[in-house]
Amino acid sequence: MDGEQPDDTTEGVDERPPDDVFGLLGNEVRVDILRALGMRPDDRLSFSALFDRVDIADSGNFNYHLDRLCGVFVRKTDDGDDSGYELTHAGREVVGAMYAGTYTTNATIDPIRPGWNCLLCDGEMVVRYADERAEFRCVDCDGGAEFSFPPGNIDQYDRAELPTAFARWYHQTFGSLFDGFCQLCSGRVERDLLWLPGGGPGEDPKPSMAEFECGRCGSVAHVSGGTMATFHPVVEGFLAEHGFDASARHPSQVWADLDGFRAEIHSEEPPRFSVVFEVGGERATVEVGPHASVEAVTRESIEE
Repeated sequence: MDGEQPDDTTEGVDERPPDDVFGLLGNEVRVDILRALGMRPDDRLSFSALFDRVDIADSGNFNYHLDRLCGVFVRKTDDGDDSGYELTHAGREVVGAMYAGTYTTNATIDPIRPGWNCLLCDGEMVVRYADERAEFRCVDCDGGAEFSFPPGNIDQYDRAELPTAFARWYHQTFGSLFDGFCQLCSGRVERDLLWLPGGGPGEDPKPSMAEFECGRCGSVAHVSGGTMATFHPVVEGFLAEHGFDASARHPSQVWADLDGFRAEIHSEEPPRFSVVFEVGGERATVEVGPHASVEAVTRESIEE
C-alpha cells in the first residue's frame, strides 16, 4: 500500500461540517440519551425503553432531541417487532470517550519503579503518567517510549498493575499503526524507515527508527525496528512458545531476557536490515526493508 494513491472515483462519502455535528452534543438531554444507549452499547432500545432511561418528563421534548441525534449519533431501525434505536459508529465513539474520560478526566501518578533496566545503558527505567501520556523512561540515558493513554482508565488498575496496563495499551496502539490505521482519526498511515541500526542524530548510535504518518490528520508516531519486529504476529507466537508475553512489558524488557537479540544491516541503499531473536535453541529473524516494511519472517533451530 506504500506510495499508492487512493482512487479519486470513490463514491458514497458524505462529510458534515464538524461544528454542526459537535453542536448536537451541546445539550444535556442529548448527552443523556447517548449515555442511556451506551449503558449497553450493543443493545437496540425501543422508544419507550429509551425514554424510561432518560430523566425527562416531557415525551415531546425527548422526541425532539432524539430526532436531532438520529442520522449522526443514533440510528433508527425499522425491523418490525425488533425496531428501535441504536448507536451509530460515531455515537459509539462519543460514548466510548465518555467512559474513557477523554474529555472529562485528568490524572497524574507518582513515578513507579517496576524494576526494569534500560537495554541501552543498564540504567533504571521509571514509569510515569501525566497530561494524558504514559512514559517508560530511563533515568540515566533518557531512552524509552511515550504515548497517549486514556485518563479515565487509570483508576481501573492498582498502582502495581499500571506498568503492564500501559505496556498492553502501547502494544495495541502500534498494532493499529502496523495495520495501516491512525490511532487518532483511523486515517490511512504511510510508513518510512528514518535510519538503520546505529544511525540517527547525535553522537551516540541509535536503534533503527520507523516513522508512521497519517495522510489525513498529519499525526506522526515513531517506533524502533526492534519493537516493530517484536510485535509481528510470528515473533509474538515464537516468544509465547518460549514463555514470553510481548505485550506485558516494554519490548526492551523482553529482549534483555532472551538468549540473544541483535540487529544486522544488509544494505544501506536501499536500506535493509534484520532483527534476530534467539531463545531456547531457536532463532526467529525478521527482515525489514525500505518504507519500514517487514519482508520476511523465518524460524529455525540453532545448530550447536
